[in-house]
Amino acid sequence: MTGLESIIGQITSDGQKEAQAQLDQAKEQAAQIAQKAQDEAAVKVRAALKDGERRAQEIRDRAQSAAELEQRNQMLVFKQELIRQAVDAARQTMELAPDDEYFDILLQLFTRFAQEGRGEMQLNARDLKRLPDDFLARMRKAVPKAEVTISPRPHEIESGFLLVYGGVDINCTFQAIFEDAYDDLRDAAGRLLFPAG
Repeated sequence: MTGLESIIGQITSDGQKEAQAQLDQAKEQAAQIAQKAQDEAAVKVRAALKDGERRAQEIRDRAQSAAELEQRNQMLVFKQELIRQAVDAARQTMELAPDDEYFDILLQLFTRFAQEGRGEMQLNARDLKRLPDDFLARMRKAVPKAEVTISPRPHEIESGFLLVYGGVDINCTFQAIFEDAYDDLRDAAGRLLFPAG
């Protein structure tokens, strides 16, 4: 082997060693880059999973809140219906009371709403037929300053009566009385049907 061959061999050997070193360094850098990318991907995956779990929990929470609200609304509707039925039942009990009790109720209403002066009480056909003979006398005794007569002509009302003073009508039908007192009746029925605690 000549000196030139020896130098070329040395250069080739050094070149191969340098190429191998650069290749090893490139492999190491590639492995580091791959590891870094893998670590970043793992962080992103964990963040995405955590965000997904948070969103899923928010959806579950909203769904539960909506379900609870719907349940409360349905319960409120149910309670309101029961209260309405209780108030209607109370009105029907008054409307269907035996004659003596019914006209006692009318006399109490008359005593409460009668005014001084001339007026007329208007009843329905059913009540005119069963009107007690002494009812007008009882009215005059209860409110002496009210000069009220009972109209012989039946009027289209379900129960109770109308008091007419000139151009002023006082609606004393059970329907009107219950509508005017509905809030108080609703609250009272609610307390009876659904006591607190």
